[in-house]
Amino acid sequence: MSVDHHCPVCRARFRGARVCSRCGADLGPLMGLAARAWRLRQQARQALERGDCVRALGLASDAQHVHRTPNGGSLQLLSAWLHAGRR
Repeated sequence: MSVDHHCPVCRARFRGARVCSRCGADLGPLMGLAARAWRLRQQARQALERGDCVRALGLASDAQHVHRTPNGGSLQLLSAWLHAGRR
């Protein structure tokens, strides 16, 4: 499931460029946040593979705070469910 990104200034569809093609807004900071959240989700998946549900939950939650996505929400719920099952 992909996330549809838009410029926060003019709502133009994100085209993968650092500058909005319509209004010229600098999208670099937003791209940085999305990349940071992606890395946090990757770390959460790796923690799940190691069986570290507590760490996975923390990382998935951090990722959702940085950049909320549907798949990130699923990862957060899965981590919480696995953590609750180990208590």
